[in-house]
Amino acid sequence: MQKDMKIGFFLGLTLVITAVLWLATRPNLSPEARIQQLYDMDSRRQPDEKPFVPTIVKSPEPDSIVEQRENLTPPPAEIPSDDTETDIENEKNDLPDSTIYEQAEKIEAQKYHIVLKGETLSEISYKYYGSASKWQNILDSNPETIKDANKIKPGMKLIIPN
Repeated sequence: MQKDMKIGFFLGLTLVITAVLWLATRPNLSPEARIQQLYDMDSRRQPDEKPFVPTIVKSPEPDSIVEQRENLTPPPAEIPSDDTETDIENEKNDLPDSTIYEQAEKIEAQKYHIVLKGETLSEISYKYYGSASKWQNILDSNPETIKDANKIKPGMKLIIPN
């Protein structure tokens, strides 16, 4: 019984070590390798092709939602046959609230940028603002992510302020 247990333990341990070594030696499984593949894919593109740019999905603007709601017309209300005030008050209480509320402040969609290999804050600033000198805005918006402005790494997710 002891010998079978030792053999089973040894085989299990060998299997686990083999699996860990296999996974550790697969360079295409790491996030850095996936980002590098995107970077390589962009560098192999033809001159007439569009460059690969990660897409930023924006939520719909709140004003357009309010306009859509305003365009909806409620069904015409039925006029009660009795002119008593109690019937009218009861019907008012039965109707759902159709008030449209507008937000005081406009909600702005947040932009993000995933850093590619070799990028600097100045290049990212130029891409989003058209000026390389506004890199400080990006640095100030990412205090937890960027500890040193000269040491940004591929794969970092940066907030791009408006």
